[in-house]
Amino acid sequence: MMAGKSIRRALWAAVFMFAAFLISMSVPEVSWAAAAHGTVGGFRGWLAGFNFGSGALVLNPVVILIQWANFIIILIVLNKLLYKPLWRVIDERNGKIEDDLASSERDRSETQGYITQYEDSLAEIQHQNTEAMVALQQEINDAGRKMIDEIREKTSKEIEEARASISSQAKTALSELEGEAGKFAAQIANRLAGRAVA
Repeated sequence: MMAGKSIRRALWAAVFMFAAFLISMSVPEVSWAAAAHGTVGGFRGWLAGFNFGSGALVLNPVVILIQWANFIIILIVLNKLLYKPLWRVIDERNGKIEDDLASSERDRSETQGYITQYEDSLAEIQHQNTEAMVALQQEINDAGRKMIDEIREKTSKEIEEARASISSQAKTALSELEGEAGKFAAQIANRLAGRAVA
């Protein structure tokens, strides 16, 4: 817990600063204000006996000691009642945020995998469709050619049959015409000659 370490560092710094202050106060060269002003009785006199300095700046090491003790007690109480629960909540929230970020990263990579899979399957489907279209076009072309060949064959057969039919009909008509022409010629000759020619 990072907050606990920083609070402990602040407490140790406060303790060392207070110890340094007490050591500096115990130096014999410091002149005490109580010696200059005379003595006053009771707690106030006892407290004033520790004063040093003059004028507006009179420092009392006992008051400073009480203030440092008060500061350390407040730090300890705030640490127990406020800082530890607050940092615990912050750490829990940071842990939840890290879990959410890891989950979202996992979801993002999973989604990216789905997208890649979808794109691959889409490309495969497009490839299959292209192959199917080419095969269908080839089949249509083959069927068209086959139909054209069948139609050509059928029409050539029909043309041949028609030619044969026309040829036979022409021969029949020609033979009929020849027979009729012979009859007409005989009739014409009979008329011209006035007699019957066989």
